[in-house]
Amino acid sequence: MSAVNQRIPNLIGGVSQQPDTLKYPGQLRVCDNALPDVTHGLTKRPPGEYVGKLANANATGQWFEILRDGDEKYLIQITPANTGSVPIRVWDLADGTEKTVSNSSGDSIYAYLSGATDSYAIQTIQDYTIIANPQKTVASTGRTNSLLHSGEYSFARLDTIAYNTEYVLYYGATIPDNLTYYRVTGLEVQKGTSDGNTWDDSNEDSRYAGLGQFSFSGGNNHSLPNTAGTYGRSGTTITITSSNHGYKVSDTIVFDATAGAATDGTYVVKEVADANTLTIHDSASGTISTGTSCTIRTSITDVEGFVTVNAQAYVDSNTANYDSEGAGQATDFLGYTQDYNTRYTAQVTLKDGGIIKTSNYDKAIAQYLDLTIEGQSYRVKVVAVEPVTTYEGVTNIGYYKSPKNPDKGTASMANILKGLHDSVNANLTNVTSEMVGSGLFLYGSNAENINFLGGAINEGMTVIGKTAQDISRLPAQCKHGYIAEISNVENVDTDNYYIKFVADDGVQGPGKWEECARPHDLTKTAQSGTYTRSGTTITVTFTSHGHSVNDKVYLDFTSGTAVDGLFTVASVPSANTFTVVDTTSGTISSSNVTITTDYVRLGLDTSTMPHALVNNRDGTFTFKKLDLSTAQAADNDNYWKDRTVGDKTTNPFPSFLGKNIQQIFFHRNRLGFVADEQIVLSRPADYFNFFIVSSITLSDDNPVDITVSDVKPAFINHVLPLQKGIIMFSDNGQFILFTESDIFSPKTARLKKLSSYDCDPTLQPVDLGTSILFTSTVSAYTRAYEALIQDDDTAPQILEQTRVVPEYVPKDITLAKNSTSLGVVTFGKKGSSVLYHFKHFDAGRGREQTAWYSWTVQGTIQHFLYTSGSLYTVTLHGSDYILSRHEYITDATSGRTYVLGGVAADVGSPLKTARWFEPCLDSMTIPTAISYTPQGGSVTGPDFSDVTIPYTPTSAADFYLIGLSGTDTDGNDVAGKVIKADSVNTNKATFEEINLTGWTVAVGYRYTTTIELPTYFFRPTPDGPYDVNGDLRVSRMNFEMGVSGPMEFHISSTYADMDDFIQYESGMKLDDSDFGKPPSKLMKSVKVPIQKKNNKYNLTVKIPDPFSTAIVSLSWDGIYYQRRYARK
Repeated sequence: MSAVNQRIPNLIGGVSQQPDTLKYPGQLRVCDNALPDVTHGLTKRPPGEYVGKLANANATGQWFEILRDGDEKYLIQITPANTGSVPIRVWDLADGTEKTVSNSSGDSIYAYLSGATDSYAIQTIQDYTIIANPQKTVASTGRTNSLLHSGEYSFARLDTIAYNTEYVLYYGATIPDNLTYYRVTGLEVQKGTSDGNTWDDSNEDSRYAGLGQFSFSGGNNHSLPNTAGTYGRSGTTITITSSNHGYKVSDTIVFDATAGAATDGTYVVKEVADANTLTIHDSASGTISTGTSCTIRTSITDVEGFVTVNAQAYVDSNTANYDSEGAGQATDFLGYTQDYNTRYTAQVTLKDGGIIKTSNYDKAIAQYLDLTIEGQSYRVKVVAVEPVTTYEGVTNIGYYKSPKNPDKGTASMANILKGLHDSVNANLTNVTSEMVGSGLFLYGSNAENINFLGGAINEGMTVIGKTAQDISRLPAQCKHGYIAEISNVENVDTDNYYIKFVADDGVQGPGKWEECARPHDLTKTAQSGTYTRSGTTITVTFTSHGHSVNDKVYLDFTSGTAVDGLFTVASVPSANTFTVVDTTSGTISSSNVTITTDYVRLGLDTSTMPHALVNNRDGTFTFKKLDLSTAQAADNDNYWKDRTVGDKTTNPFPSFLGKNIQQIFFHRNRLGFVADEQIVLSRPADYFNFFIVSSITLSDDNPVDITVSDVKPAFINHVLPLQKGIIMFSDNGQFILFTESDIFSPKTARLKKLSSYDCDPTLQPVDLGTSILFTSTVSAYTRAYEALIQDDDTAPQILEQTRVVPEYVPKDITLAKNSTSLGVVTFGKKGSSVLYHFKHFDAGRGREQTAWYSWTVQGTIQHFLYTSGSLYTVTLHGSDYILSRHEYITDATSGRTYVLGGVAADVGSPLKTARWFEPCLDSMTIPTAISYTPQGGSVTGPDFSDVTIPYTPTSAADFYLIGLSGTDTDGNDVAGKVIKADSVNTNKATFEEINLTGWTVAVGYRYTTTIELPTYFFRPTPDGPYDVNGDLRVSRMNFEMGVSGPMEFHISSTYADMDDFIQYESGMKLDDSDFGKPPSKLMKSVKVPIQKKNNKYNLTVKIPDPFSTAIVSLSWDGIYYQRRYARK
C-alpha cells in the first residue's frame, strides 16, 4: 500500500465512449457546453450573443449564406415559390436587418424556385450567387442563325482580270451549251458593187488614193446590208417576217423599226417558226400591228480592218511632135507628147476577225459592208470564216466579255463586275446580284448552286455557296452574315466547321470571317403535314414520317393557334401519324404544320438554367434569370451563352442537358455543375459558357465534361474542390478529378477512383485544410471519416474519427459546417437544440488534438455557419428566429465584456496576462431600456424592474440578468451580480423586488456546462498500461484552473442507495477582497475531496453560472495497493 499521485495534463480530449480503461488521458464521458482548447484548456463554451431577430423568416425555407468579404456577409432563406409569397429573404449577418430583394422580370421569375424537394445547389462568385433548383430539368431552346435569303445564295469573287476573256456565271450542275458563231478569216474588196478591185481614171493626180478603216459594227461612211421585213408585237414578243431570213435560234440580229414604236437594238433570236418568221423578246410590253415595217441584219462585232487604195500613173498614149518649116521642107522630130492615166488598186487588210453572230455558215459568208474612200465606193466582202464557240448570246446565264485589247477599252475589276452584275440581273432566272467588294453576292431560288466558266482554265472567278473547300480563297469583302461550311476535303480526320462574315459596317464590304455555329436551314429539311389538338395532345399526320417515340422534332405551326417549338414524340399510332404533348390545352381542328428534324438548337433554355441572386452593392439584391436581355439591361456579360461554333456533333450540348443540376461548385476559375454522374465545368473565367471555343482546334479553354463511371451507379451527391483536384462523392465511392499539368483542361483532366466508402447523400463533406471529412450512417448513428489525399498515385489515408464515439452523433443530422482556422467541424439537425463538434489541432505533421463534444443551445436550430472565427446560429424561440454569434475570441468592443487579470489597458500587453471575457448567456443582449415600478398605488404586488429587449423570451426559468457596471440603491458595485427573471412577456423580462435603474446589464438564457470525468486507474509506469486489478482509493481531485468561476462538483456513488454530494466553488480566491466584481480569477487551484474507491463514484463538473471558466489540468491523490494473483 502506498500513497500515489497521477496527473492528467489536460481535459481537451473530448468525449470517448470507449471503456474507461481504454480512454486516453484527457478524454471524458460527457462534455456538453464546453470548449476543449489546446491553449486555454477545457472552457465554458462561448455565449450566444444576440445579433438580431430575422423578420419574415419561416420554418419551411432553405438557408444558406453569402460571405462576400469582411464587410459584406449575408444570411439567405429561400422558400419555394409554391409555399411563400416572397420566396427569397436576405438579412445582414452583422445585425440581422432584412435587405430588399427585387427581381429582374416580374414575380413569374420566382417559378424557377418552385417544387424544390431537395436542397438548392448554390455557389457564390463575387456578387453573383448562382442558385439551381434540383427539380428543374435543363432544356435547350432556340435555333441557330438562319441563313441569308433562306440559304439560297452564293458569292462569286473575281480572281483574275484579263483582256478578251469571257466571264460566265450559271446555275446547276450542267454546264450550259455554248454557241457556234463564225470568225472572219478572209475578206476581199471590190470597187463599188462590181467584181474586181482595180480600175483606171483619166486623171493623173491620184486623187482617189487613200486609206479607209472599217468595222462591221458600223461607223461613218459605212453601210451594212439590211433585209427588209415587217413585224408585229404582242406583249414583249416581237414577231418578224422576212423572206428566207436564214437565222437560227440564238443568232443575234440588229433590229431597226422603221415604223412603229418598237425599240431599235440588238436582239437574240428566241424562236424560228419557219424560213420566213422569227421572234425576239423586247424589254417593253405593248401591242403593234403586224405588218409594220422594219429591217434586220446579222449582228457582227469586232470585225475590223482597213482598205488601202493605191494609185499608179501610166502612159495611156504617145504623140510624136515635128518642127515643120513649110510645105515640102524638111522637118525636125521634136519628141513625143504623153497622155497619162491613173490605175487604182484596192487592197483589204483584216485587222480583227471579230464575231459574226449567226450559226448559219451561208449567212456568215454572205456578209459585207460598203464604205467610201475619197468619194469612191467600195464593198468589203467576207470570203472566209472559221467556226468559234462562245457563251455570248446563251440564254439564262450571266455573261461578260472583257475588251479585246486596251484599244477597245479597259479590263478592270469594276467593269467586269458591273458587266456581270447587269447581265445576271437581266438574264439569270431567279437570281439577283449585288456588287460587294471584289465580287458579286448572288441570291434567289437559283442562286444556291452557281458555277463559273471563263478565264484561264476556268479560274477567273471563285464561287462559294454554302460550302467551301479552301478557307484561303474566301473573299476579303463580303455580305454581312454570309455563312459557309468548310468541308475540309483535304483532311478527312477533321470535322467540317462553319464560318460567318462579319462586315465592319454591319452591311457589307470589308470585315472578317469568324467561326460560327451551323446555321438553321429549315428549307432543306422541312416536311409539310397537318395536325389536330385535343387537350394537350397534338396529333401530326405526315406520310411515312419514320419517327419513333422520344425522337425530337421541331414543329412550325403554319396555321392554327399552336405554338412553335421543339417537341418529343410521345407515341406513334401509325406510320403516318405521331403525337406530341403540348404545355397548353385546347382544341384545334385540322391545320397545317411544318416538321423539321435536321435542326441545330441554339443554346440552353435560360428559364430552366440556374438563376442568380445578385448583390447590387447598395444594400439591395436582385433575383435574375441569366438571359441576354437581362444582361444587356445591366450592361454586363453574365448570361448563359449560346452555341456560337460547330454543330450537334462537333460542339454538343453539355451533358447536363435533359438532367437536373444537383450541385454547383467553383474550381480553377471554372463554374462547375453536377447532374447525376456528369461533371461539367465551364470555360475558365467565362462562367456562363459551356460550349467549346472552336470546332477547328482543341483548346485548353474548352469546358470540361466528364462522366463518372463505376461498377455501381456513380451518381454524384457531393463535390469538394481542393487544390489537389475535385473530390466527388457518390453513395458508395469517392473519386477525384485532377490534372498532372499546371493547366486544368479537357486535354489534361484525369478521373480516378479513390475509395469505396459509403457516404451520406444529404450531408456535405467538409474541407479540414489538409484533409477532408465525410460521413455515412450506420443504424441510428452517423460515422465520420477523415481522408488525407496525398498524391495522384497513392491511395488516400482514411481514418474513422467516430471510432471512439460510435453512438454519439445521430443519423438524422442535416447540416455540417466547419472552420479551418478554428479547426472545428460542427454537425446539427434542424429542429434540434444540440450541436455536435469535432475539434482537431495539427502541429506540424502530427495531430495534437482530436475531440468530440456537444453544445446545447437555447431554442431549436434552424441554421448555423462559421465565419471570421465565430459560429453564427439561427434558432427558433417561440415564433422568433434569433440570429446569434458565438465568438471564440471575445470582441472587446461589444459592450458586454469584462477583464480578468488586470485592467483593460493590460490586455494584449506582452508583459501582462489580462484577458477579455464576457458573460456566458445565450441570446445575450444589452436591454434597450430599463424601467422601475415601486410598490404602492396601483401596484399591489412587490416592486419590480422591467428590462426591454429586442425579442420575446420563451420562459423565465433560465432567463437571467448579469450586472456589468453601475451601483445599486445602497451604493454597492453591481458588476458580477446574477439575478433570475421572475417573469417574461413580449419583448421584456421582469425582475421583482429590485430597482435596476442605473445598472448596465446583460440578459439572456443561462446554460450549464457539464463535464463527466471517467474512472481513473493507476498507471505504475509512465508508458505502461493501467493496473485495472489494483486497489485504488482516491482521496481527492485537484483541478488547476486557468480561469476560475462558480462551479459545482457532483459526486455520486455507483450504489443507488447513496445520495449525491455537491461541492460548490465560488471562483474567488481565499484572500480575494474584490467583492462586487465578476467572481472569476485567473489561475486558481480547486481541491475536491473524494475518499472513495476509484470505481465506486462518478464525478461530474457543472458550471451553471454565466461566468467563464477554464480547467487547465487535473491530478488525483490516492492510496494504491497492488494485488498479486498466483495460478495453481
